[in-house]
Amino acid sequence: MPSLGAAYSSMVQALADHYGQRKPVERTLSPFAGILAAGITRGGEKAEADQYLAALERAGLLQAESLAAVEPTELVDTLRDQGLTLPARSAVMLKRLAGWFAGRFPDEDDARDEAAWPTSRLREELTALRGIGQAKADAILLFGLGRPAYPVDRGTYRVLVRHGWIDPWADYDEVSQLLIHATDERTGELARLSDWMTAVAKDFCKQGSPRCQSCPLKPLLPEQGPLQPD
Repeated sequence: MPSLGAAYSSMVQALADHYGQRKPVERTLSPFAGILAAGITRGGEKAEADQYLAALERAGLLQAESLAAVEPTELVDTLRDQGLTLPARSAVMLKRLAGWFAGRFPDEDDARDEAAWPTSRLREELTALRGIGQAKADAILLFGLGRPAYPVDRGTYRVLVRHGWIDPWADYDEVSQLLIHATDERTGELARLSDWMTAVAKDFCKQGSPRCQSCPLKPLLPEQGPLQPD
């Protein structure tokens, strides 16, 4: 059974053949808008994110200082008045995220300075914020700031375990680093891979009964068939 590194090029080609060359989400010009898009949606999905960003801009809340100062209930009501739903817990998370960003980057462009602000340091600070777990922090880093990170979700985990590319007991950081290494830290490829993994998990590698026969990754399964997470 080949390792992920050995199977990676075949996996990528199979996904590209099935789904087409899915393009990474275009990052917004503003680093803060980018992290908000990733915070609101799973991976900054453009169509959905654009609606929220436009609503925040109309409300004068697309600046970190302004969003950090607003009450979560007011944020929820402001978006509802524009036809958008935001859970209360997400409003609290965005407020905390805005406060962190405003304090960390008085000059917004500094957020893209990897030499001054290493990805590992930003990840530690993001995961220290209540309401932001490892996957959400990595989504913010990857889709919002263009940093080499991979948001490991349950779907990605299932695909990798069932193909024998990771152990069922592999921890989050181990899986994330494996994928970052496989892509040689290329952020565009990481974003595309995350997009593909989400799609194949949703379409085929379902939690209860995987649809292996029609899955584009079926040729890469172990001879004995898909392995099962514990």
